[in-house]
Amino acid sequence: MRRFSALFLAMALVPGAASALSMTDTLEAWKQSSAMDRLQLATRFGKSFVSVNESFTAGYFVKCIDDVAGYPNAQNAKIEDAMRECVASQLRMTGKGQADD
Repeated sequence: MRRFSALFLAMALVPGAASALSMTDTLEAWKQSSAMDRLQLATRFGKSFVSVNESFTAGYFVKCIDDVAGYPNAQNAKIEDAMRECVASQLRMTGKGQADD
């Protein structure tokens, strides 16, 4: 869990390339944006989390955030909330979300 927290903090502090989307944008903005803008942000997520789990690719984040954005009443949620849900969900499924001993 410490590794996950450290990676999330590092991702938040490292400035990325300017893009039309940011982690603090809403899921409605995600749905309204171009596929290229979504892919650019998802690529940043993938690069930040692939060391935790090799399934954390840009494609995984695009699909997962698209799925979360489709939830009823999710329009006002932030992209970062969806990204955290995607990471937590995958870690639960793989059993790697347990605290380090």
